[in-house]
Amino acid sequence: MKNHFESMKKGFTLAEVLITLGIIGVVAAITLPTLVANYQKKQTVIRLKEAYTLLNQAIKNAELKEGDIETWDFGSKHFDYSEAQNFVERYLIPQLKVANKCYNLYCLKSTKYTLSNKTYPGYLETEGHTGRSIFLTNGMQLWAYSDSDQDIKKIGIGIDLNGDGRPNIVGRDIFFFLIQNNSSQVQMPGVGWTRDGLFNITGNACNTTAGNVAGMYCGALIQQDGWEIKSDYPWK
Repeated sequence: MKNHFESMKKGFTLAEVLITLGIIGVVAAITLPTLVANYQKKQTVIRLKEAYTLLNQAIKNAELKEGDIETWDFGSKHFDYSEAQNFVERYLIPQLKVANKCYNLYCLKSTKYTLSNKTYPGYLETEGHTGRSIFLTNGMQLWAYSDSDQDIKKIGIGIDLNGDGRPNIVGRDIFFFLIQNNSSQVQMPGVGWTRDGLFNITGNACNTTAGNVAGMYCGALIQQDGWEIKSDYPWK
């Protein structure tokens, strides 16, 4: 009986402890990346919804001062950054909490990339266009471009959810929105396409296997999926 109690008091051997730690390490190595990715995805969705709500609220507040959105000056040119900047200065900035406006090349500390790892877009890193970059007090970075066509006047808004913070990739922390003169509701490029279309429309698809794509439809995909980043989303 004495020998039995003495053996119970000995506890684990060094070999048993090392084996247990090894097993824990293997399990952690397998599960930790998934846990981290899931956390990052949830935070991305939270910030994306925050940006979406922020822009919608800014428009509603601006309409109280400037009148209905269909009367606003959207400019007349396609991809004209000066007109877009005038729009933002007049209608949006008074409704937003701005920390800093970037008016020269040295304000930008990070390069932005498309979903297919191409530099995107050039006007963010080119002197003369960098004045279109605005930093908000919540850490987001905003820039604008005119996307008007013959039928509908549009202002495109790009938002980096964490400013200069990594990864600076479209579809990860960079998303796009459209403000149109026929609706007070902000939209994301690609809204109205089928889910398959959002994955495969050439040029803006949310799909890294579709060639050189910008990934501008990723926000619409998340919204269509009920504000969720699903397992087939191109998360790197």
